[in-house]
Amino acid sequence: MNRSKRAGFAATACAAALMLALSACTAGPGATARPTHPVEAVGKVVASLKSETERRAGDEGYRGLPLVVNPAGAGGVGVERIVAELLRTQLLDAGMTVRTACGTRCLEVTLQEFSTSGPSGWQLTPGQILTVAAGGVPIVGNLARSLNDQERAAAHTTGLLVTYAARDGERYTARSHVIAIISSSSGDVALERK
Repeated sequence: MNRSKRAGFAATACAAALMLALSACTAGPGATARPTHPVEAVGKVVASLKSETERRAGDEGYRGLPLVVNPAGAGGVGVERIVAELLRTQLLDAGMTVRTACGTRCLEVTLQEFSTSGPSGWQLTPGQILTVAAGGVPIVGNLARSLNDQERAAAHTTGLLVTYAARDGERYTARSHVIAIISSSSGDVALERK
């Protein structure tokens, strides 16, 4: 692929990510913490993931391993690719060892974009990190309780499922997950903010 095609692809990818993040920038009455520009929303996601990754890299099971940050999808244009690229740069600037591929041992950080709908009572903001406890993701799966008519006005949320995996060759020695919120059209807080 020549240089001008790569530049065009990168511009298209950035535009797609910014349009996605733009949906997070329309706040309802009383909302004050919403980003005012799509770049600010993406910046909050990257800053939150940088802090979380630095913290995780110091935890037992992950300590001392070089980082590899990759989107889960192999092709296409998605915000996960843009966030992965910006996160690599932020981590490298922070003095962490970032590699392009996992050698024998590494801390693999995988970003998988998702979108879901839930009750309108959730207020999730770009950059918010939610811990996934014991594999249960409260905003991704089906809701455990039935919804009454007021709750049927769904809130749409887009985020990244982030997997932290310590690899030793072909074997995982530790794994954990968080969710990073990219955009949301929602109401009041229902999940604890980390």
